[in-house]
This record gives sequence, C-alpha cells and structure tokens, in this order.
Amino acid sequence: MNKYFIGMDGGGTKTAVSMLDDEGRLVFSDTFGPSNLLNGKEFEETVNAVIKSLTGIIKQQTREKAVLEIMSGFAGISSNDHEDRFRSTVKRSLLGRDITAGSLIILSDALLALEVYFPNGSGLLLISGTGSICYGKDKDGKIFRTGGFGYLIDDLGSGYWFGKEAVRAALYSRFHYNEKSVLEELVFKHFSISQPGELLDLIYKNNSKMIISSASELVFKAAEQGCPLAEKIIAKGAYELVYLIINCSELIGNSSPCVMLHGSVFKQEALSERIKKQLQDRMNVYLSEKRIDLEAANLIYERSKYQKEP
Repeated sequence: MNKYFIGMDGGGTKTAVSMLDDEGRLVFSDTFGPSNLLNGKEFEETVNAVIKSLTGIIKQQTREKAVLEIMSGFAGISSNDHEDRFRSTVKRSLLGRDITAGSLIILSDALLALEVYFPNGSGLLLISGTGSICYGKDKDGKIFRTGGFGYLIDDLGSGYWFGKEAVRAALYSRFHYNEKSVLEELVFKHFSISQPGELLDLIYKNNSKMIISSASELVFKAAEQGCPLAEKIIAKGAYELVYLIINCSELIGNSSPCVMLHGSVFKQEALSERIKKQLQDRMNVYLSEKRIDLEAANLIYERSKYQKEP
C-alpha cells in the first residue's frame, strides 16, 4: 500500500498544497481557493477540490490502494469541532475510491507555521497578513500568544490596519485642516473613484475587510514619495508589532534567540527593517522564506520514517 504525505496551508484568500510520495519526492504542488473555517461552505468546497486533484494524481501513478497522511493549517479555527469537520469532509471526498485517510493533523494556519519553523525547540513567530498575531513556544513545548483578537478589536500592524490607516488618511487629507497627504490621490486612484461618497459606499456596502486590506500597500508607496503621515503610520505599525513580539518573548521566558516574520505585510522592507532595528539588542529577526505546505509535508514524511525505525 502506497502512502502519500500532504501539507495544506489554508487562509482567507488561498490554500497552498504540496504532496510527497512514499520516497519523499514532490509529486504535486498547487494553490486552491480560500479555506477559512468560518466562511460557510467555503472550507468544504476547497477541501473537496484539493482531494479531487490529489486522487487524480495518485491514480495516474499507481493502481494500488493508497493512504493519505495530511498535516494542515487553516484560518478560522475557533472551536473543538474543526477536526471532526475536516475528517468528515476528507472522508466524504474519498468515498468510492481505493484511497483512505490515515493521520489527519489540523492546526490553525499560524500554529502550523510555528510547528514548521520550530518543530523541536523554542521560538517566536510573528504573523502579519490580513490580521496580526504572535505565537511563542517555550522550551517545554508550551505555546503562548499575543494579539490576534480580530480586525474589529485588534490586529494592529496588519494588512487590514494599514489599509484602514490609508483610507482614513485619504479622507482626512480631503476634509481636515493641515492634514494633506499623497494618500488622498493614491487611495482614490486605487479604488477608481473621484468622490469620498463613492469610497464610503464601496466600503460599507461590500466586503469591507478585504476592500480595506487591499489598500495597505498604499501607505508604503506614499512613504516612498516622502509623505510624513505615511512614515508615521509605518512607525506606529512597527511599534505595535514589536510590542507583540516582546510580550510573547516574556511569556516563553525569553528562551528564543530569534523571531520569524511571516506574512504578506512583511514584503514591505520599510516595515521589516524597522522591526529589525528596534529588536537588534534583543534577538535576531528573520524573514520567512519557506513554503509552509511543502515543509509540513516534509515534516510528516520525516516523522513517518522515524516511527518505522525499531
């Protein structure tokens, strides 16, 4: 019986998937739709699409029975039924096939990244995408977190937060005394509008979270053009993210010599360099460069080899 080892890294916009065969060779890697567990049937639809593609590849390779070993991370994990939901979705997708589900490990997307980077020791992982959160693992494997309470309450220094600051700066530039910013022109151009009312209609009558998040890069573009207000926003965002790191480091007994920065917002060098500078006397700061789905597949493959050893 053949075994296949699958890593899945799912979030609010896309789901990355990699599959290794029983010799550790990469046989499949692709991205699928979003898989946030909180968004209705979206999760099941994406998992079904993933399993359909994987089984197609497996059947091209072998006529023998196969077992899927899956390590996955998804956004929106907030209750104890997520494992049952994942397992039942996978099993339904495999009905009528000579392919069964073996171990199914499901974590939050953030905890999966933490496990990938620090599988055997203490470490810190700061994530800033649409939201923001910091996770830490101490020497005993106990996990702590700071931040990450959602965009309505928290998520400072996230893509949503930077986008909101860009939109607010644009409106203040239009209406407030002495608050002119190039963000006004950038935001209006980004959304292809000419009047503030159009911007408000767009935000309040649609998916405001994703719309606002899409404007996050404008802050950094404005800073490149010398906008002092944009510089202040970046400084504020960096401060809030460093605050999460320092507090999480305290929770794990300052046992990690480094922190990994993971997420789309850290593509902005102006932000990551500020964070590095503020932490230079405390710890090393590294930018994430790994494919989490591929590393998760490798992780469960290596663990399976270890378990086979006498």
